[in-house]
Amino acid sequence: MSPPNTFYSALLMLSGGVCLFVGAIIFRPRRIVNGTFSLLALLSALAWWDITYAFFWAGMPASTPYFWLDITYVGVVIVPVALFIFTLQISNRSKWLRRPVKALLYGVPAIVLLALFTDPYHGLFFGAERPENSGFILNAGPVFWFNVAFSYILILAATVVLILAYQNSAGMYRKQIGLVLFGMAVTWLNSIIFVMGIRLLPGADNTPFSFTIAALAFAFALLRFHLLDVVPVARDLLVERMSDGLLVIDEQNRVVDINKTARRLLKISRDVIGRSSDEVFAHWEPAHLKALHTPDAHFEIEVVGNPATYLEANVTLLPGKKGRLAGRLVLFHNITNLKDVQNELRYLARHDPLTGSVNRRYFMELAHKELLRARRYQRPLSLVLIDLDEFKKVNDMHGHQAGDQALMILKGICDQGIRAMDVFARLGGEEFALLLPETDQDAAYLIAERLRDMLEKTTIKSGSHRFKVTMSMGVTEIHRHKDETIDTMLTRADRALYRAKAGGRNLVLRWQAEGKENHHEGHQHQRRPKTHTGK
Repeated sequence: MSPPNTFYSALLMLSGGVCLFVGAIIFRPRRIVNGTFSLLALLSALAWWDITYAFFWAGMPASTPYFWLDITYVGVVIVPVALFIFTLQISNRSKWLRRPVKALLYGVPAIVLLALFTDPYHGLFFGAERPENSGFILNAGPVFWFNVAFSYILILAATVVLILAYQNSAGMYRKQIGLVLFGMAVTWLNSIIFVMGIRLLPGADNTPFSFTIAALAFAFALLRFHLLDVVPVARDLLVERMSDGLLVIDEQNRVVDINKTARRLLKISRDVIGRSSDEVFAHWEPAHLKALHTPDAHFEIEVVGNPATYLEANVTLLPGKKGRLAGRLVLFHNITNLKDVQNELRYLARHDPLTGSVNRRYFMELAHKELLRARRYQRPLSLVLIDLDEFKKVNDMHGHQAGDQALMILKGICDQGIRAMDVFARLGGEEFALLLPETDQDAAYLIAERLRDMLEKTTIKSGSHRFKVTMSMGVTEIHRHKDETIDTMLTRADRALYRAKAGGRNLVLRWQAEGKENHHEGHQHQRRPKTHTGK
């Protein structure tokens, strides 16, 4: 069938008008979002294709017999490119559109059009002689077939991207993608019909009609599901830019959505869409995995790393139709800073701020646990009470900064001379305590004596001051009777410490029952020269 053909021309004009109408609906200057311009380009190219093809079938006069057919190719080469870009944008894959890809997408149509309009000089586009009044091309040159292959590759890639987006989406977004896929299916159906030799419109190319039906599907998605309003704005601008991590799990326990923040917080680098949440989070503790399936659950998890990240997770049910469960929404909030503050407060509540030693309150807690353990398993346990000699004189002569330095030196010496299982604490002022599990009184005495000797030989430097300090210590061990407590052990150690002070300081004395004197120890240390005199 050859032009003019009023019926074909009217159908094509109607199709072009529909594309222009849909484009007018989309174009609202104050609501331009990601995907708008690519869809406008697609619809404009389709309108150009339809209307110029309609002019051909209407027999409109032109400068050459092929003018209207040639001019349709401006729309023909733009449609696949615009469709591909539009598909990437509505499926959140705009990052694929990098400079090399853009150069290919924009360069190929320009080269094809150049080859078409200069074909009389080289014959690369049409090849053999063109038949007049033919509505489509069957025999052509290499550039023509290259363009056909390039166009179908883009359409195939766009279809695959949409199928993946459909599988990994839910709710309104899924319905939107489904409508776009329906439009794409029409174009593929048209291609299959063409290859099979079926001519719905004898002598004419059905392709612009199939793409127009796709445009109608897009228009319905716009009007019914607010395509471009809901997806790019809500999904990209809100979900992807949330400071909290978002995870959506469907009713079959598959991960169907996860934003960038959740990937970063959970340290997920691989593609987890479509995978079971139990598989994705198999490394979690069982209690946390159970909470992930529990409505309105609230729990905290630690993500291992350097440094570790602490997250607060909240699980919310997503209701579906007819009261059925559609899935679960999990929000992850980064509470690492809060945990750091809590840990700092917990540390300050248990440790001396100057020396970093365990404070009295925490020492009593730890000592009570060790006492119960020693009593239960009939194991030795010793306690050493330590007091710096004439500490007030150090502060008066050298200043409080020098006194603080002396306390720090004592802490360092004790850290070097004790085991990891031992507990060293500052009870207050210049008084310290050392708890020695699995150690009897004689062994504790030897440890204390070694520490005393190390401190006596240490010269302390504070600014321009150089000085030495000594310490006195009282040692006791656990008694095997039911009334034994840490307080009673502290009382005995304090009595031994008092006798060490009274005996001349810089001494280590073991506790002895009333009426007994530790002559050997006292005599041994009284021969040692003293660094200070007085209290």
